[in-house]
Formats: sequence, C-alpha cells, structure tokens
Amino acid sequence: MSEFEHNSETMVEAVASTGKRVHSRKTPGGGFAVALFAVFIVIDLLALVMGVSSYQSVNDMQQQTDQRMLLMGPIRSAIRANDTKDGVGVGKGPEGKSLVLLQHVGSDTYETRIYKYQGNVVEEYSLGGNPYTPERATVLAPSSSFDFSYDGGLLSVTTDAGTVHVALHTAKGGA
Repeated sequence: MSEFEHNSETMVEAVASTGKRVHSRKTPGGGFAVALFAVFIVIDLLALVMGVSSYQSVNDMQQQTDQRMLLMGPIRSAIRANDTKDGVGVGKGPEGKSLVLLQHVGSDTYETRIYKYQGNVVEEYSLGGNPYTPERATVLAPSSSFDFSYDGGLLSVTTDAGTVHVALHTAKGGA
C-alpha cells in the first residue's frame, strides 16, 4: 500500500471517528433545558388550576349575593315605600313580632305589616287596628326566621337569607 493510500485511509478513519464522536457527544446543559421546560409546564398548569379555582369561588360568591338580593329585595322595597315620619312600629303577628310601617292619611292610619307566617316572610296591608289576616298577605320571601331592630335611623331586618339594612329617610322611627 502506498503512503498516499495509507494517509488517505488514516484521514478517512479520523474523519469518520470524529464525526461519530460529534454525533454521539451530548451537548452540555441539554438535561437542564429539558428540566427547565418541565418546570415551566408545571408552573403553567398550577396557574391554570388556581385561576379556575379562583373563578369558581368568585362565581359562587356572586351567585349567593344575587340570591340574597333576590330574597331580601322585596323586604327592602316594602320598607322604603312606606318610609314616613314616625312610621315604624312593632306589632304582634301570628308567629311572633311584626314590623309595622304606618301611614297616616287624613284621620285614618294604615299599616303595612311584615312578619313571619308558615315558613315565609309576608306583607299585609290593613287599616290600623284591624286583626291580622295572614291568608290575605303577600309572600315576600321564604324564611323560617324573621327579626328586626331599629337604631338611630337604621332599620335592620334579618331572615334566613341574611340581614338587610335600610337607612330610613325620615328623622324618627318608633321600633
């Protein structure tokens, strides 16, 4: 074999072996890049789960607030519609105390009575002094409890749905 052939063969082997080494050699930091990518994927998934959980929590709270407002709205409206000077009183309903909102028209006094009756908060409109007639009352909200208090112009009414506070526009109340 000539020296040229021998050198060519040696060079081909050198190139071939170098090529093998280049292809088989791992690049430094390759494992770190894969691990970093995996960490980012995990962080993204955790952020997504936390976002969904937060959204569900806020949505549930909003639905509870909407439900409470739906149940307490008619009570608040009845109080505001009958807000007159010296127009808040306490009566005795069929199942406990009743909130009595008074309206003076000429020489007559009319009462809007709000009280608990058979698992509901009801509203009854009557001439003052007449007996309670809950069968004529309008249901405002379902509730097994009903209570109220008056302090310094703020009337607070509590039912199963929560407590509603109504600031009376009049200077005085009587409850």
